[in-house]
Amino acid sequence: MPLFTVDSNNVFGKYVEEAGTYNVIITNARLYTSNNSNKVISIDYQVLDGKYTGCPIIYADSLTWVDHPEENLTMSIKRFNSLLVACGVKDGVAIDSLEQLASALKGQKLAIEVEWKESSKDGKYYLRVLNHQKLLQDGSRSNGKTRPESGQNERQSNFGGNRGPSATGYRQQAPQTQNNGFNSQTDFNAAMPTNGQPQRPQRPQQPQQPNADDLPF
Repeated sequence: MPLFTVDSNNVFGKYVEEAGTYNVIITNARLYTSNNSNKVISIDYQVLDGKYTGCPIIYADSLTWVDHPEENLTMSIKRFNSLLVACGVKDGVAIDSLEQLASALKGQKLAIEVEWKESSKDGKYYLRVLNHQKLLQDGSRSNGKTRPESGQNERQSNFGGNRGPSATGYRQQAPQTQNNGFNSQTDFNAAMPTNGQPQRPQRPQQPQQPNADDLPF
């Protein structure tokens, strides 16, 4: 019996090489506070189907909550509503806090449209999420647009540049169960660590998310 069989799909460094619209699962949602004291949720994704199955899309989507003045609060609500509706959350579900929301997002499925955007810091191009949609019934669609050329570009994906070891193999088939979303307030509460119950205020923890100024976009 052989030790293993060579498989070109099971290697290090696989990543999304084209812009497009991809069915994804949320693998992580981190809440942190920006330098100007606004709350931010940074979301990581993994592609569910198509030619980039299992590939990560990370450091590409950060949603900021700004609650003043009133017009900024209105835009914040619309911004987060767009994400939750794409995840299948039903009308009428109440969101009590961003902390609970970040915990409940992991494992939700949706589609995201991504495009190459040039960083103002290093002149390189990185994938950025343009909008959130409900899962595509006909599967992920890449559009053939690869990373634009620039004097600074190197062969890298949205891993924040060459600042650490290569990512491990991401080509494995991801589970493709139906996205049920949150059909009721009870379902949403059950996905939260506190089961929807109020918590005593806790001292802020040191955020794990890197400072927005340190990211390459």
